[in-house]
Amino acid sequence: MKNKLTWFDLNLRTDTEFKISCCLLRLFDLIKESLHTYFNIKNSKDIYDFLSQAERQNKDNLFVEWFLNKGIPKLNSIDLNNLPKDDRFLAMLELDEYILKSEMDFADPEEIRSCIISFVSSLQQYIDLCKEDLNEEYRD
Repeated sequence: MKNKLTWFDLNLRTDTEFKISCCLLRLFDLIKESLHTYFNIKNSKDIYDFLSQAERQNKDNLFVEWFLNKGIPKLNSIDLNNLPKDDRFLAMLELDEYILKSEMDFADPEEIRSCIISFVSSLQQYIDLCKEDLNEEYRD
């Protein structure tokens, strides 16, 4: 079975912590669905195809540009196969999942964009914070 994150050009081994992997996959599925709805694109083979279609629409080019120049590089720089196996990390992911789900009614489409940017921008910080906290626990 093809990993769901391949659409984002990311790789997550299935041997990582189960609850965290599942939550991460659900979150990226929500992001993919949200992007398709936000730009009214029915389907795409991957994130690059999607962004190319979105760019041709000439709708919210700043967001498309952000995703191309900042979002994708930021996601690619994260080692998804070395995530903290920590309840706090899972809670952070679940909170972002809850927030994104609550915006899926698209009452305010800009909120979806903000949720996606926030998650992509914060994921490495979540990882660093949890790893730092775990390292401090082991030192004590």
